[in-house]
Amino acid sequence: MLVATALLATLAVVAAQDPCGPTSKPPVSSTTTAPPTSTTAPPPTGGVALHPNGQNGWCIDIAGANYANGTPVQLYQCNGTGAQKFAIQRGDGKFQVAGTNFCVDAGVNPGNGSKLHLWQCYQGLPQQQWYWTNDNRIALTGQGLCLDLPSGSLSNGNQLQVWQCATGNTNQVWSN
Repeated sequence: MLVATALLATLAVVAAQDPCGPTSKPPVSSTTTAPPTSTTAPPPTGGVALHPNGQNGWCIDIAGANYANGTPVQLYQCNGTGAQKFAIQRGDGKFQVAGTNFCVDAGVNPGNGSKLHLWQCYQGLPQQQWYWTNDNRIALTGQGLCLDLPSGSLSNGNQLQVWQCATGNTNQVWSN
């Protein structure tokens, strides 16, 4: 009994020293449960600006040029900064801030109205897999949800969302 008590006390001390245990892994899911973490990466270079439905004075933008997990992806008047430059190509792939390892992310289990955030890019993560269609929609691959400008509002800080893809919905048309 004395040996069992000593063993339990030793295990309690070890657990208190390393609450995560030796087999813990970093999260790879894009949720807002983890606090935002900033990167010290230089400002992005290259890439393209994306505009809502031919409105070339407005751009998809990273709020405050803050390249960090959880930063809102919004609409903002075009200003030519790296916060408005994206690496994206027609077809299937990532929707990434040019020159960084941050992607546009729709969160776990996205649905109508899910707000878009920036998140570290992870290969094959469904909420980061986008398809830029020939009719100028940017859709989450295989999910029937498109990048959407809420209420069609051209205003600084309007946080972008996903919404069910619909033919004729001009809030889902993007150009570069």
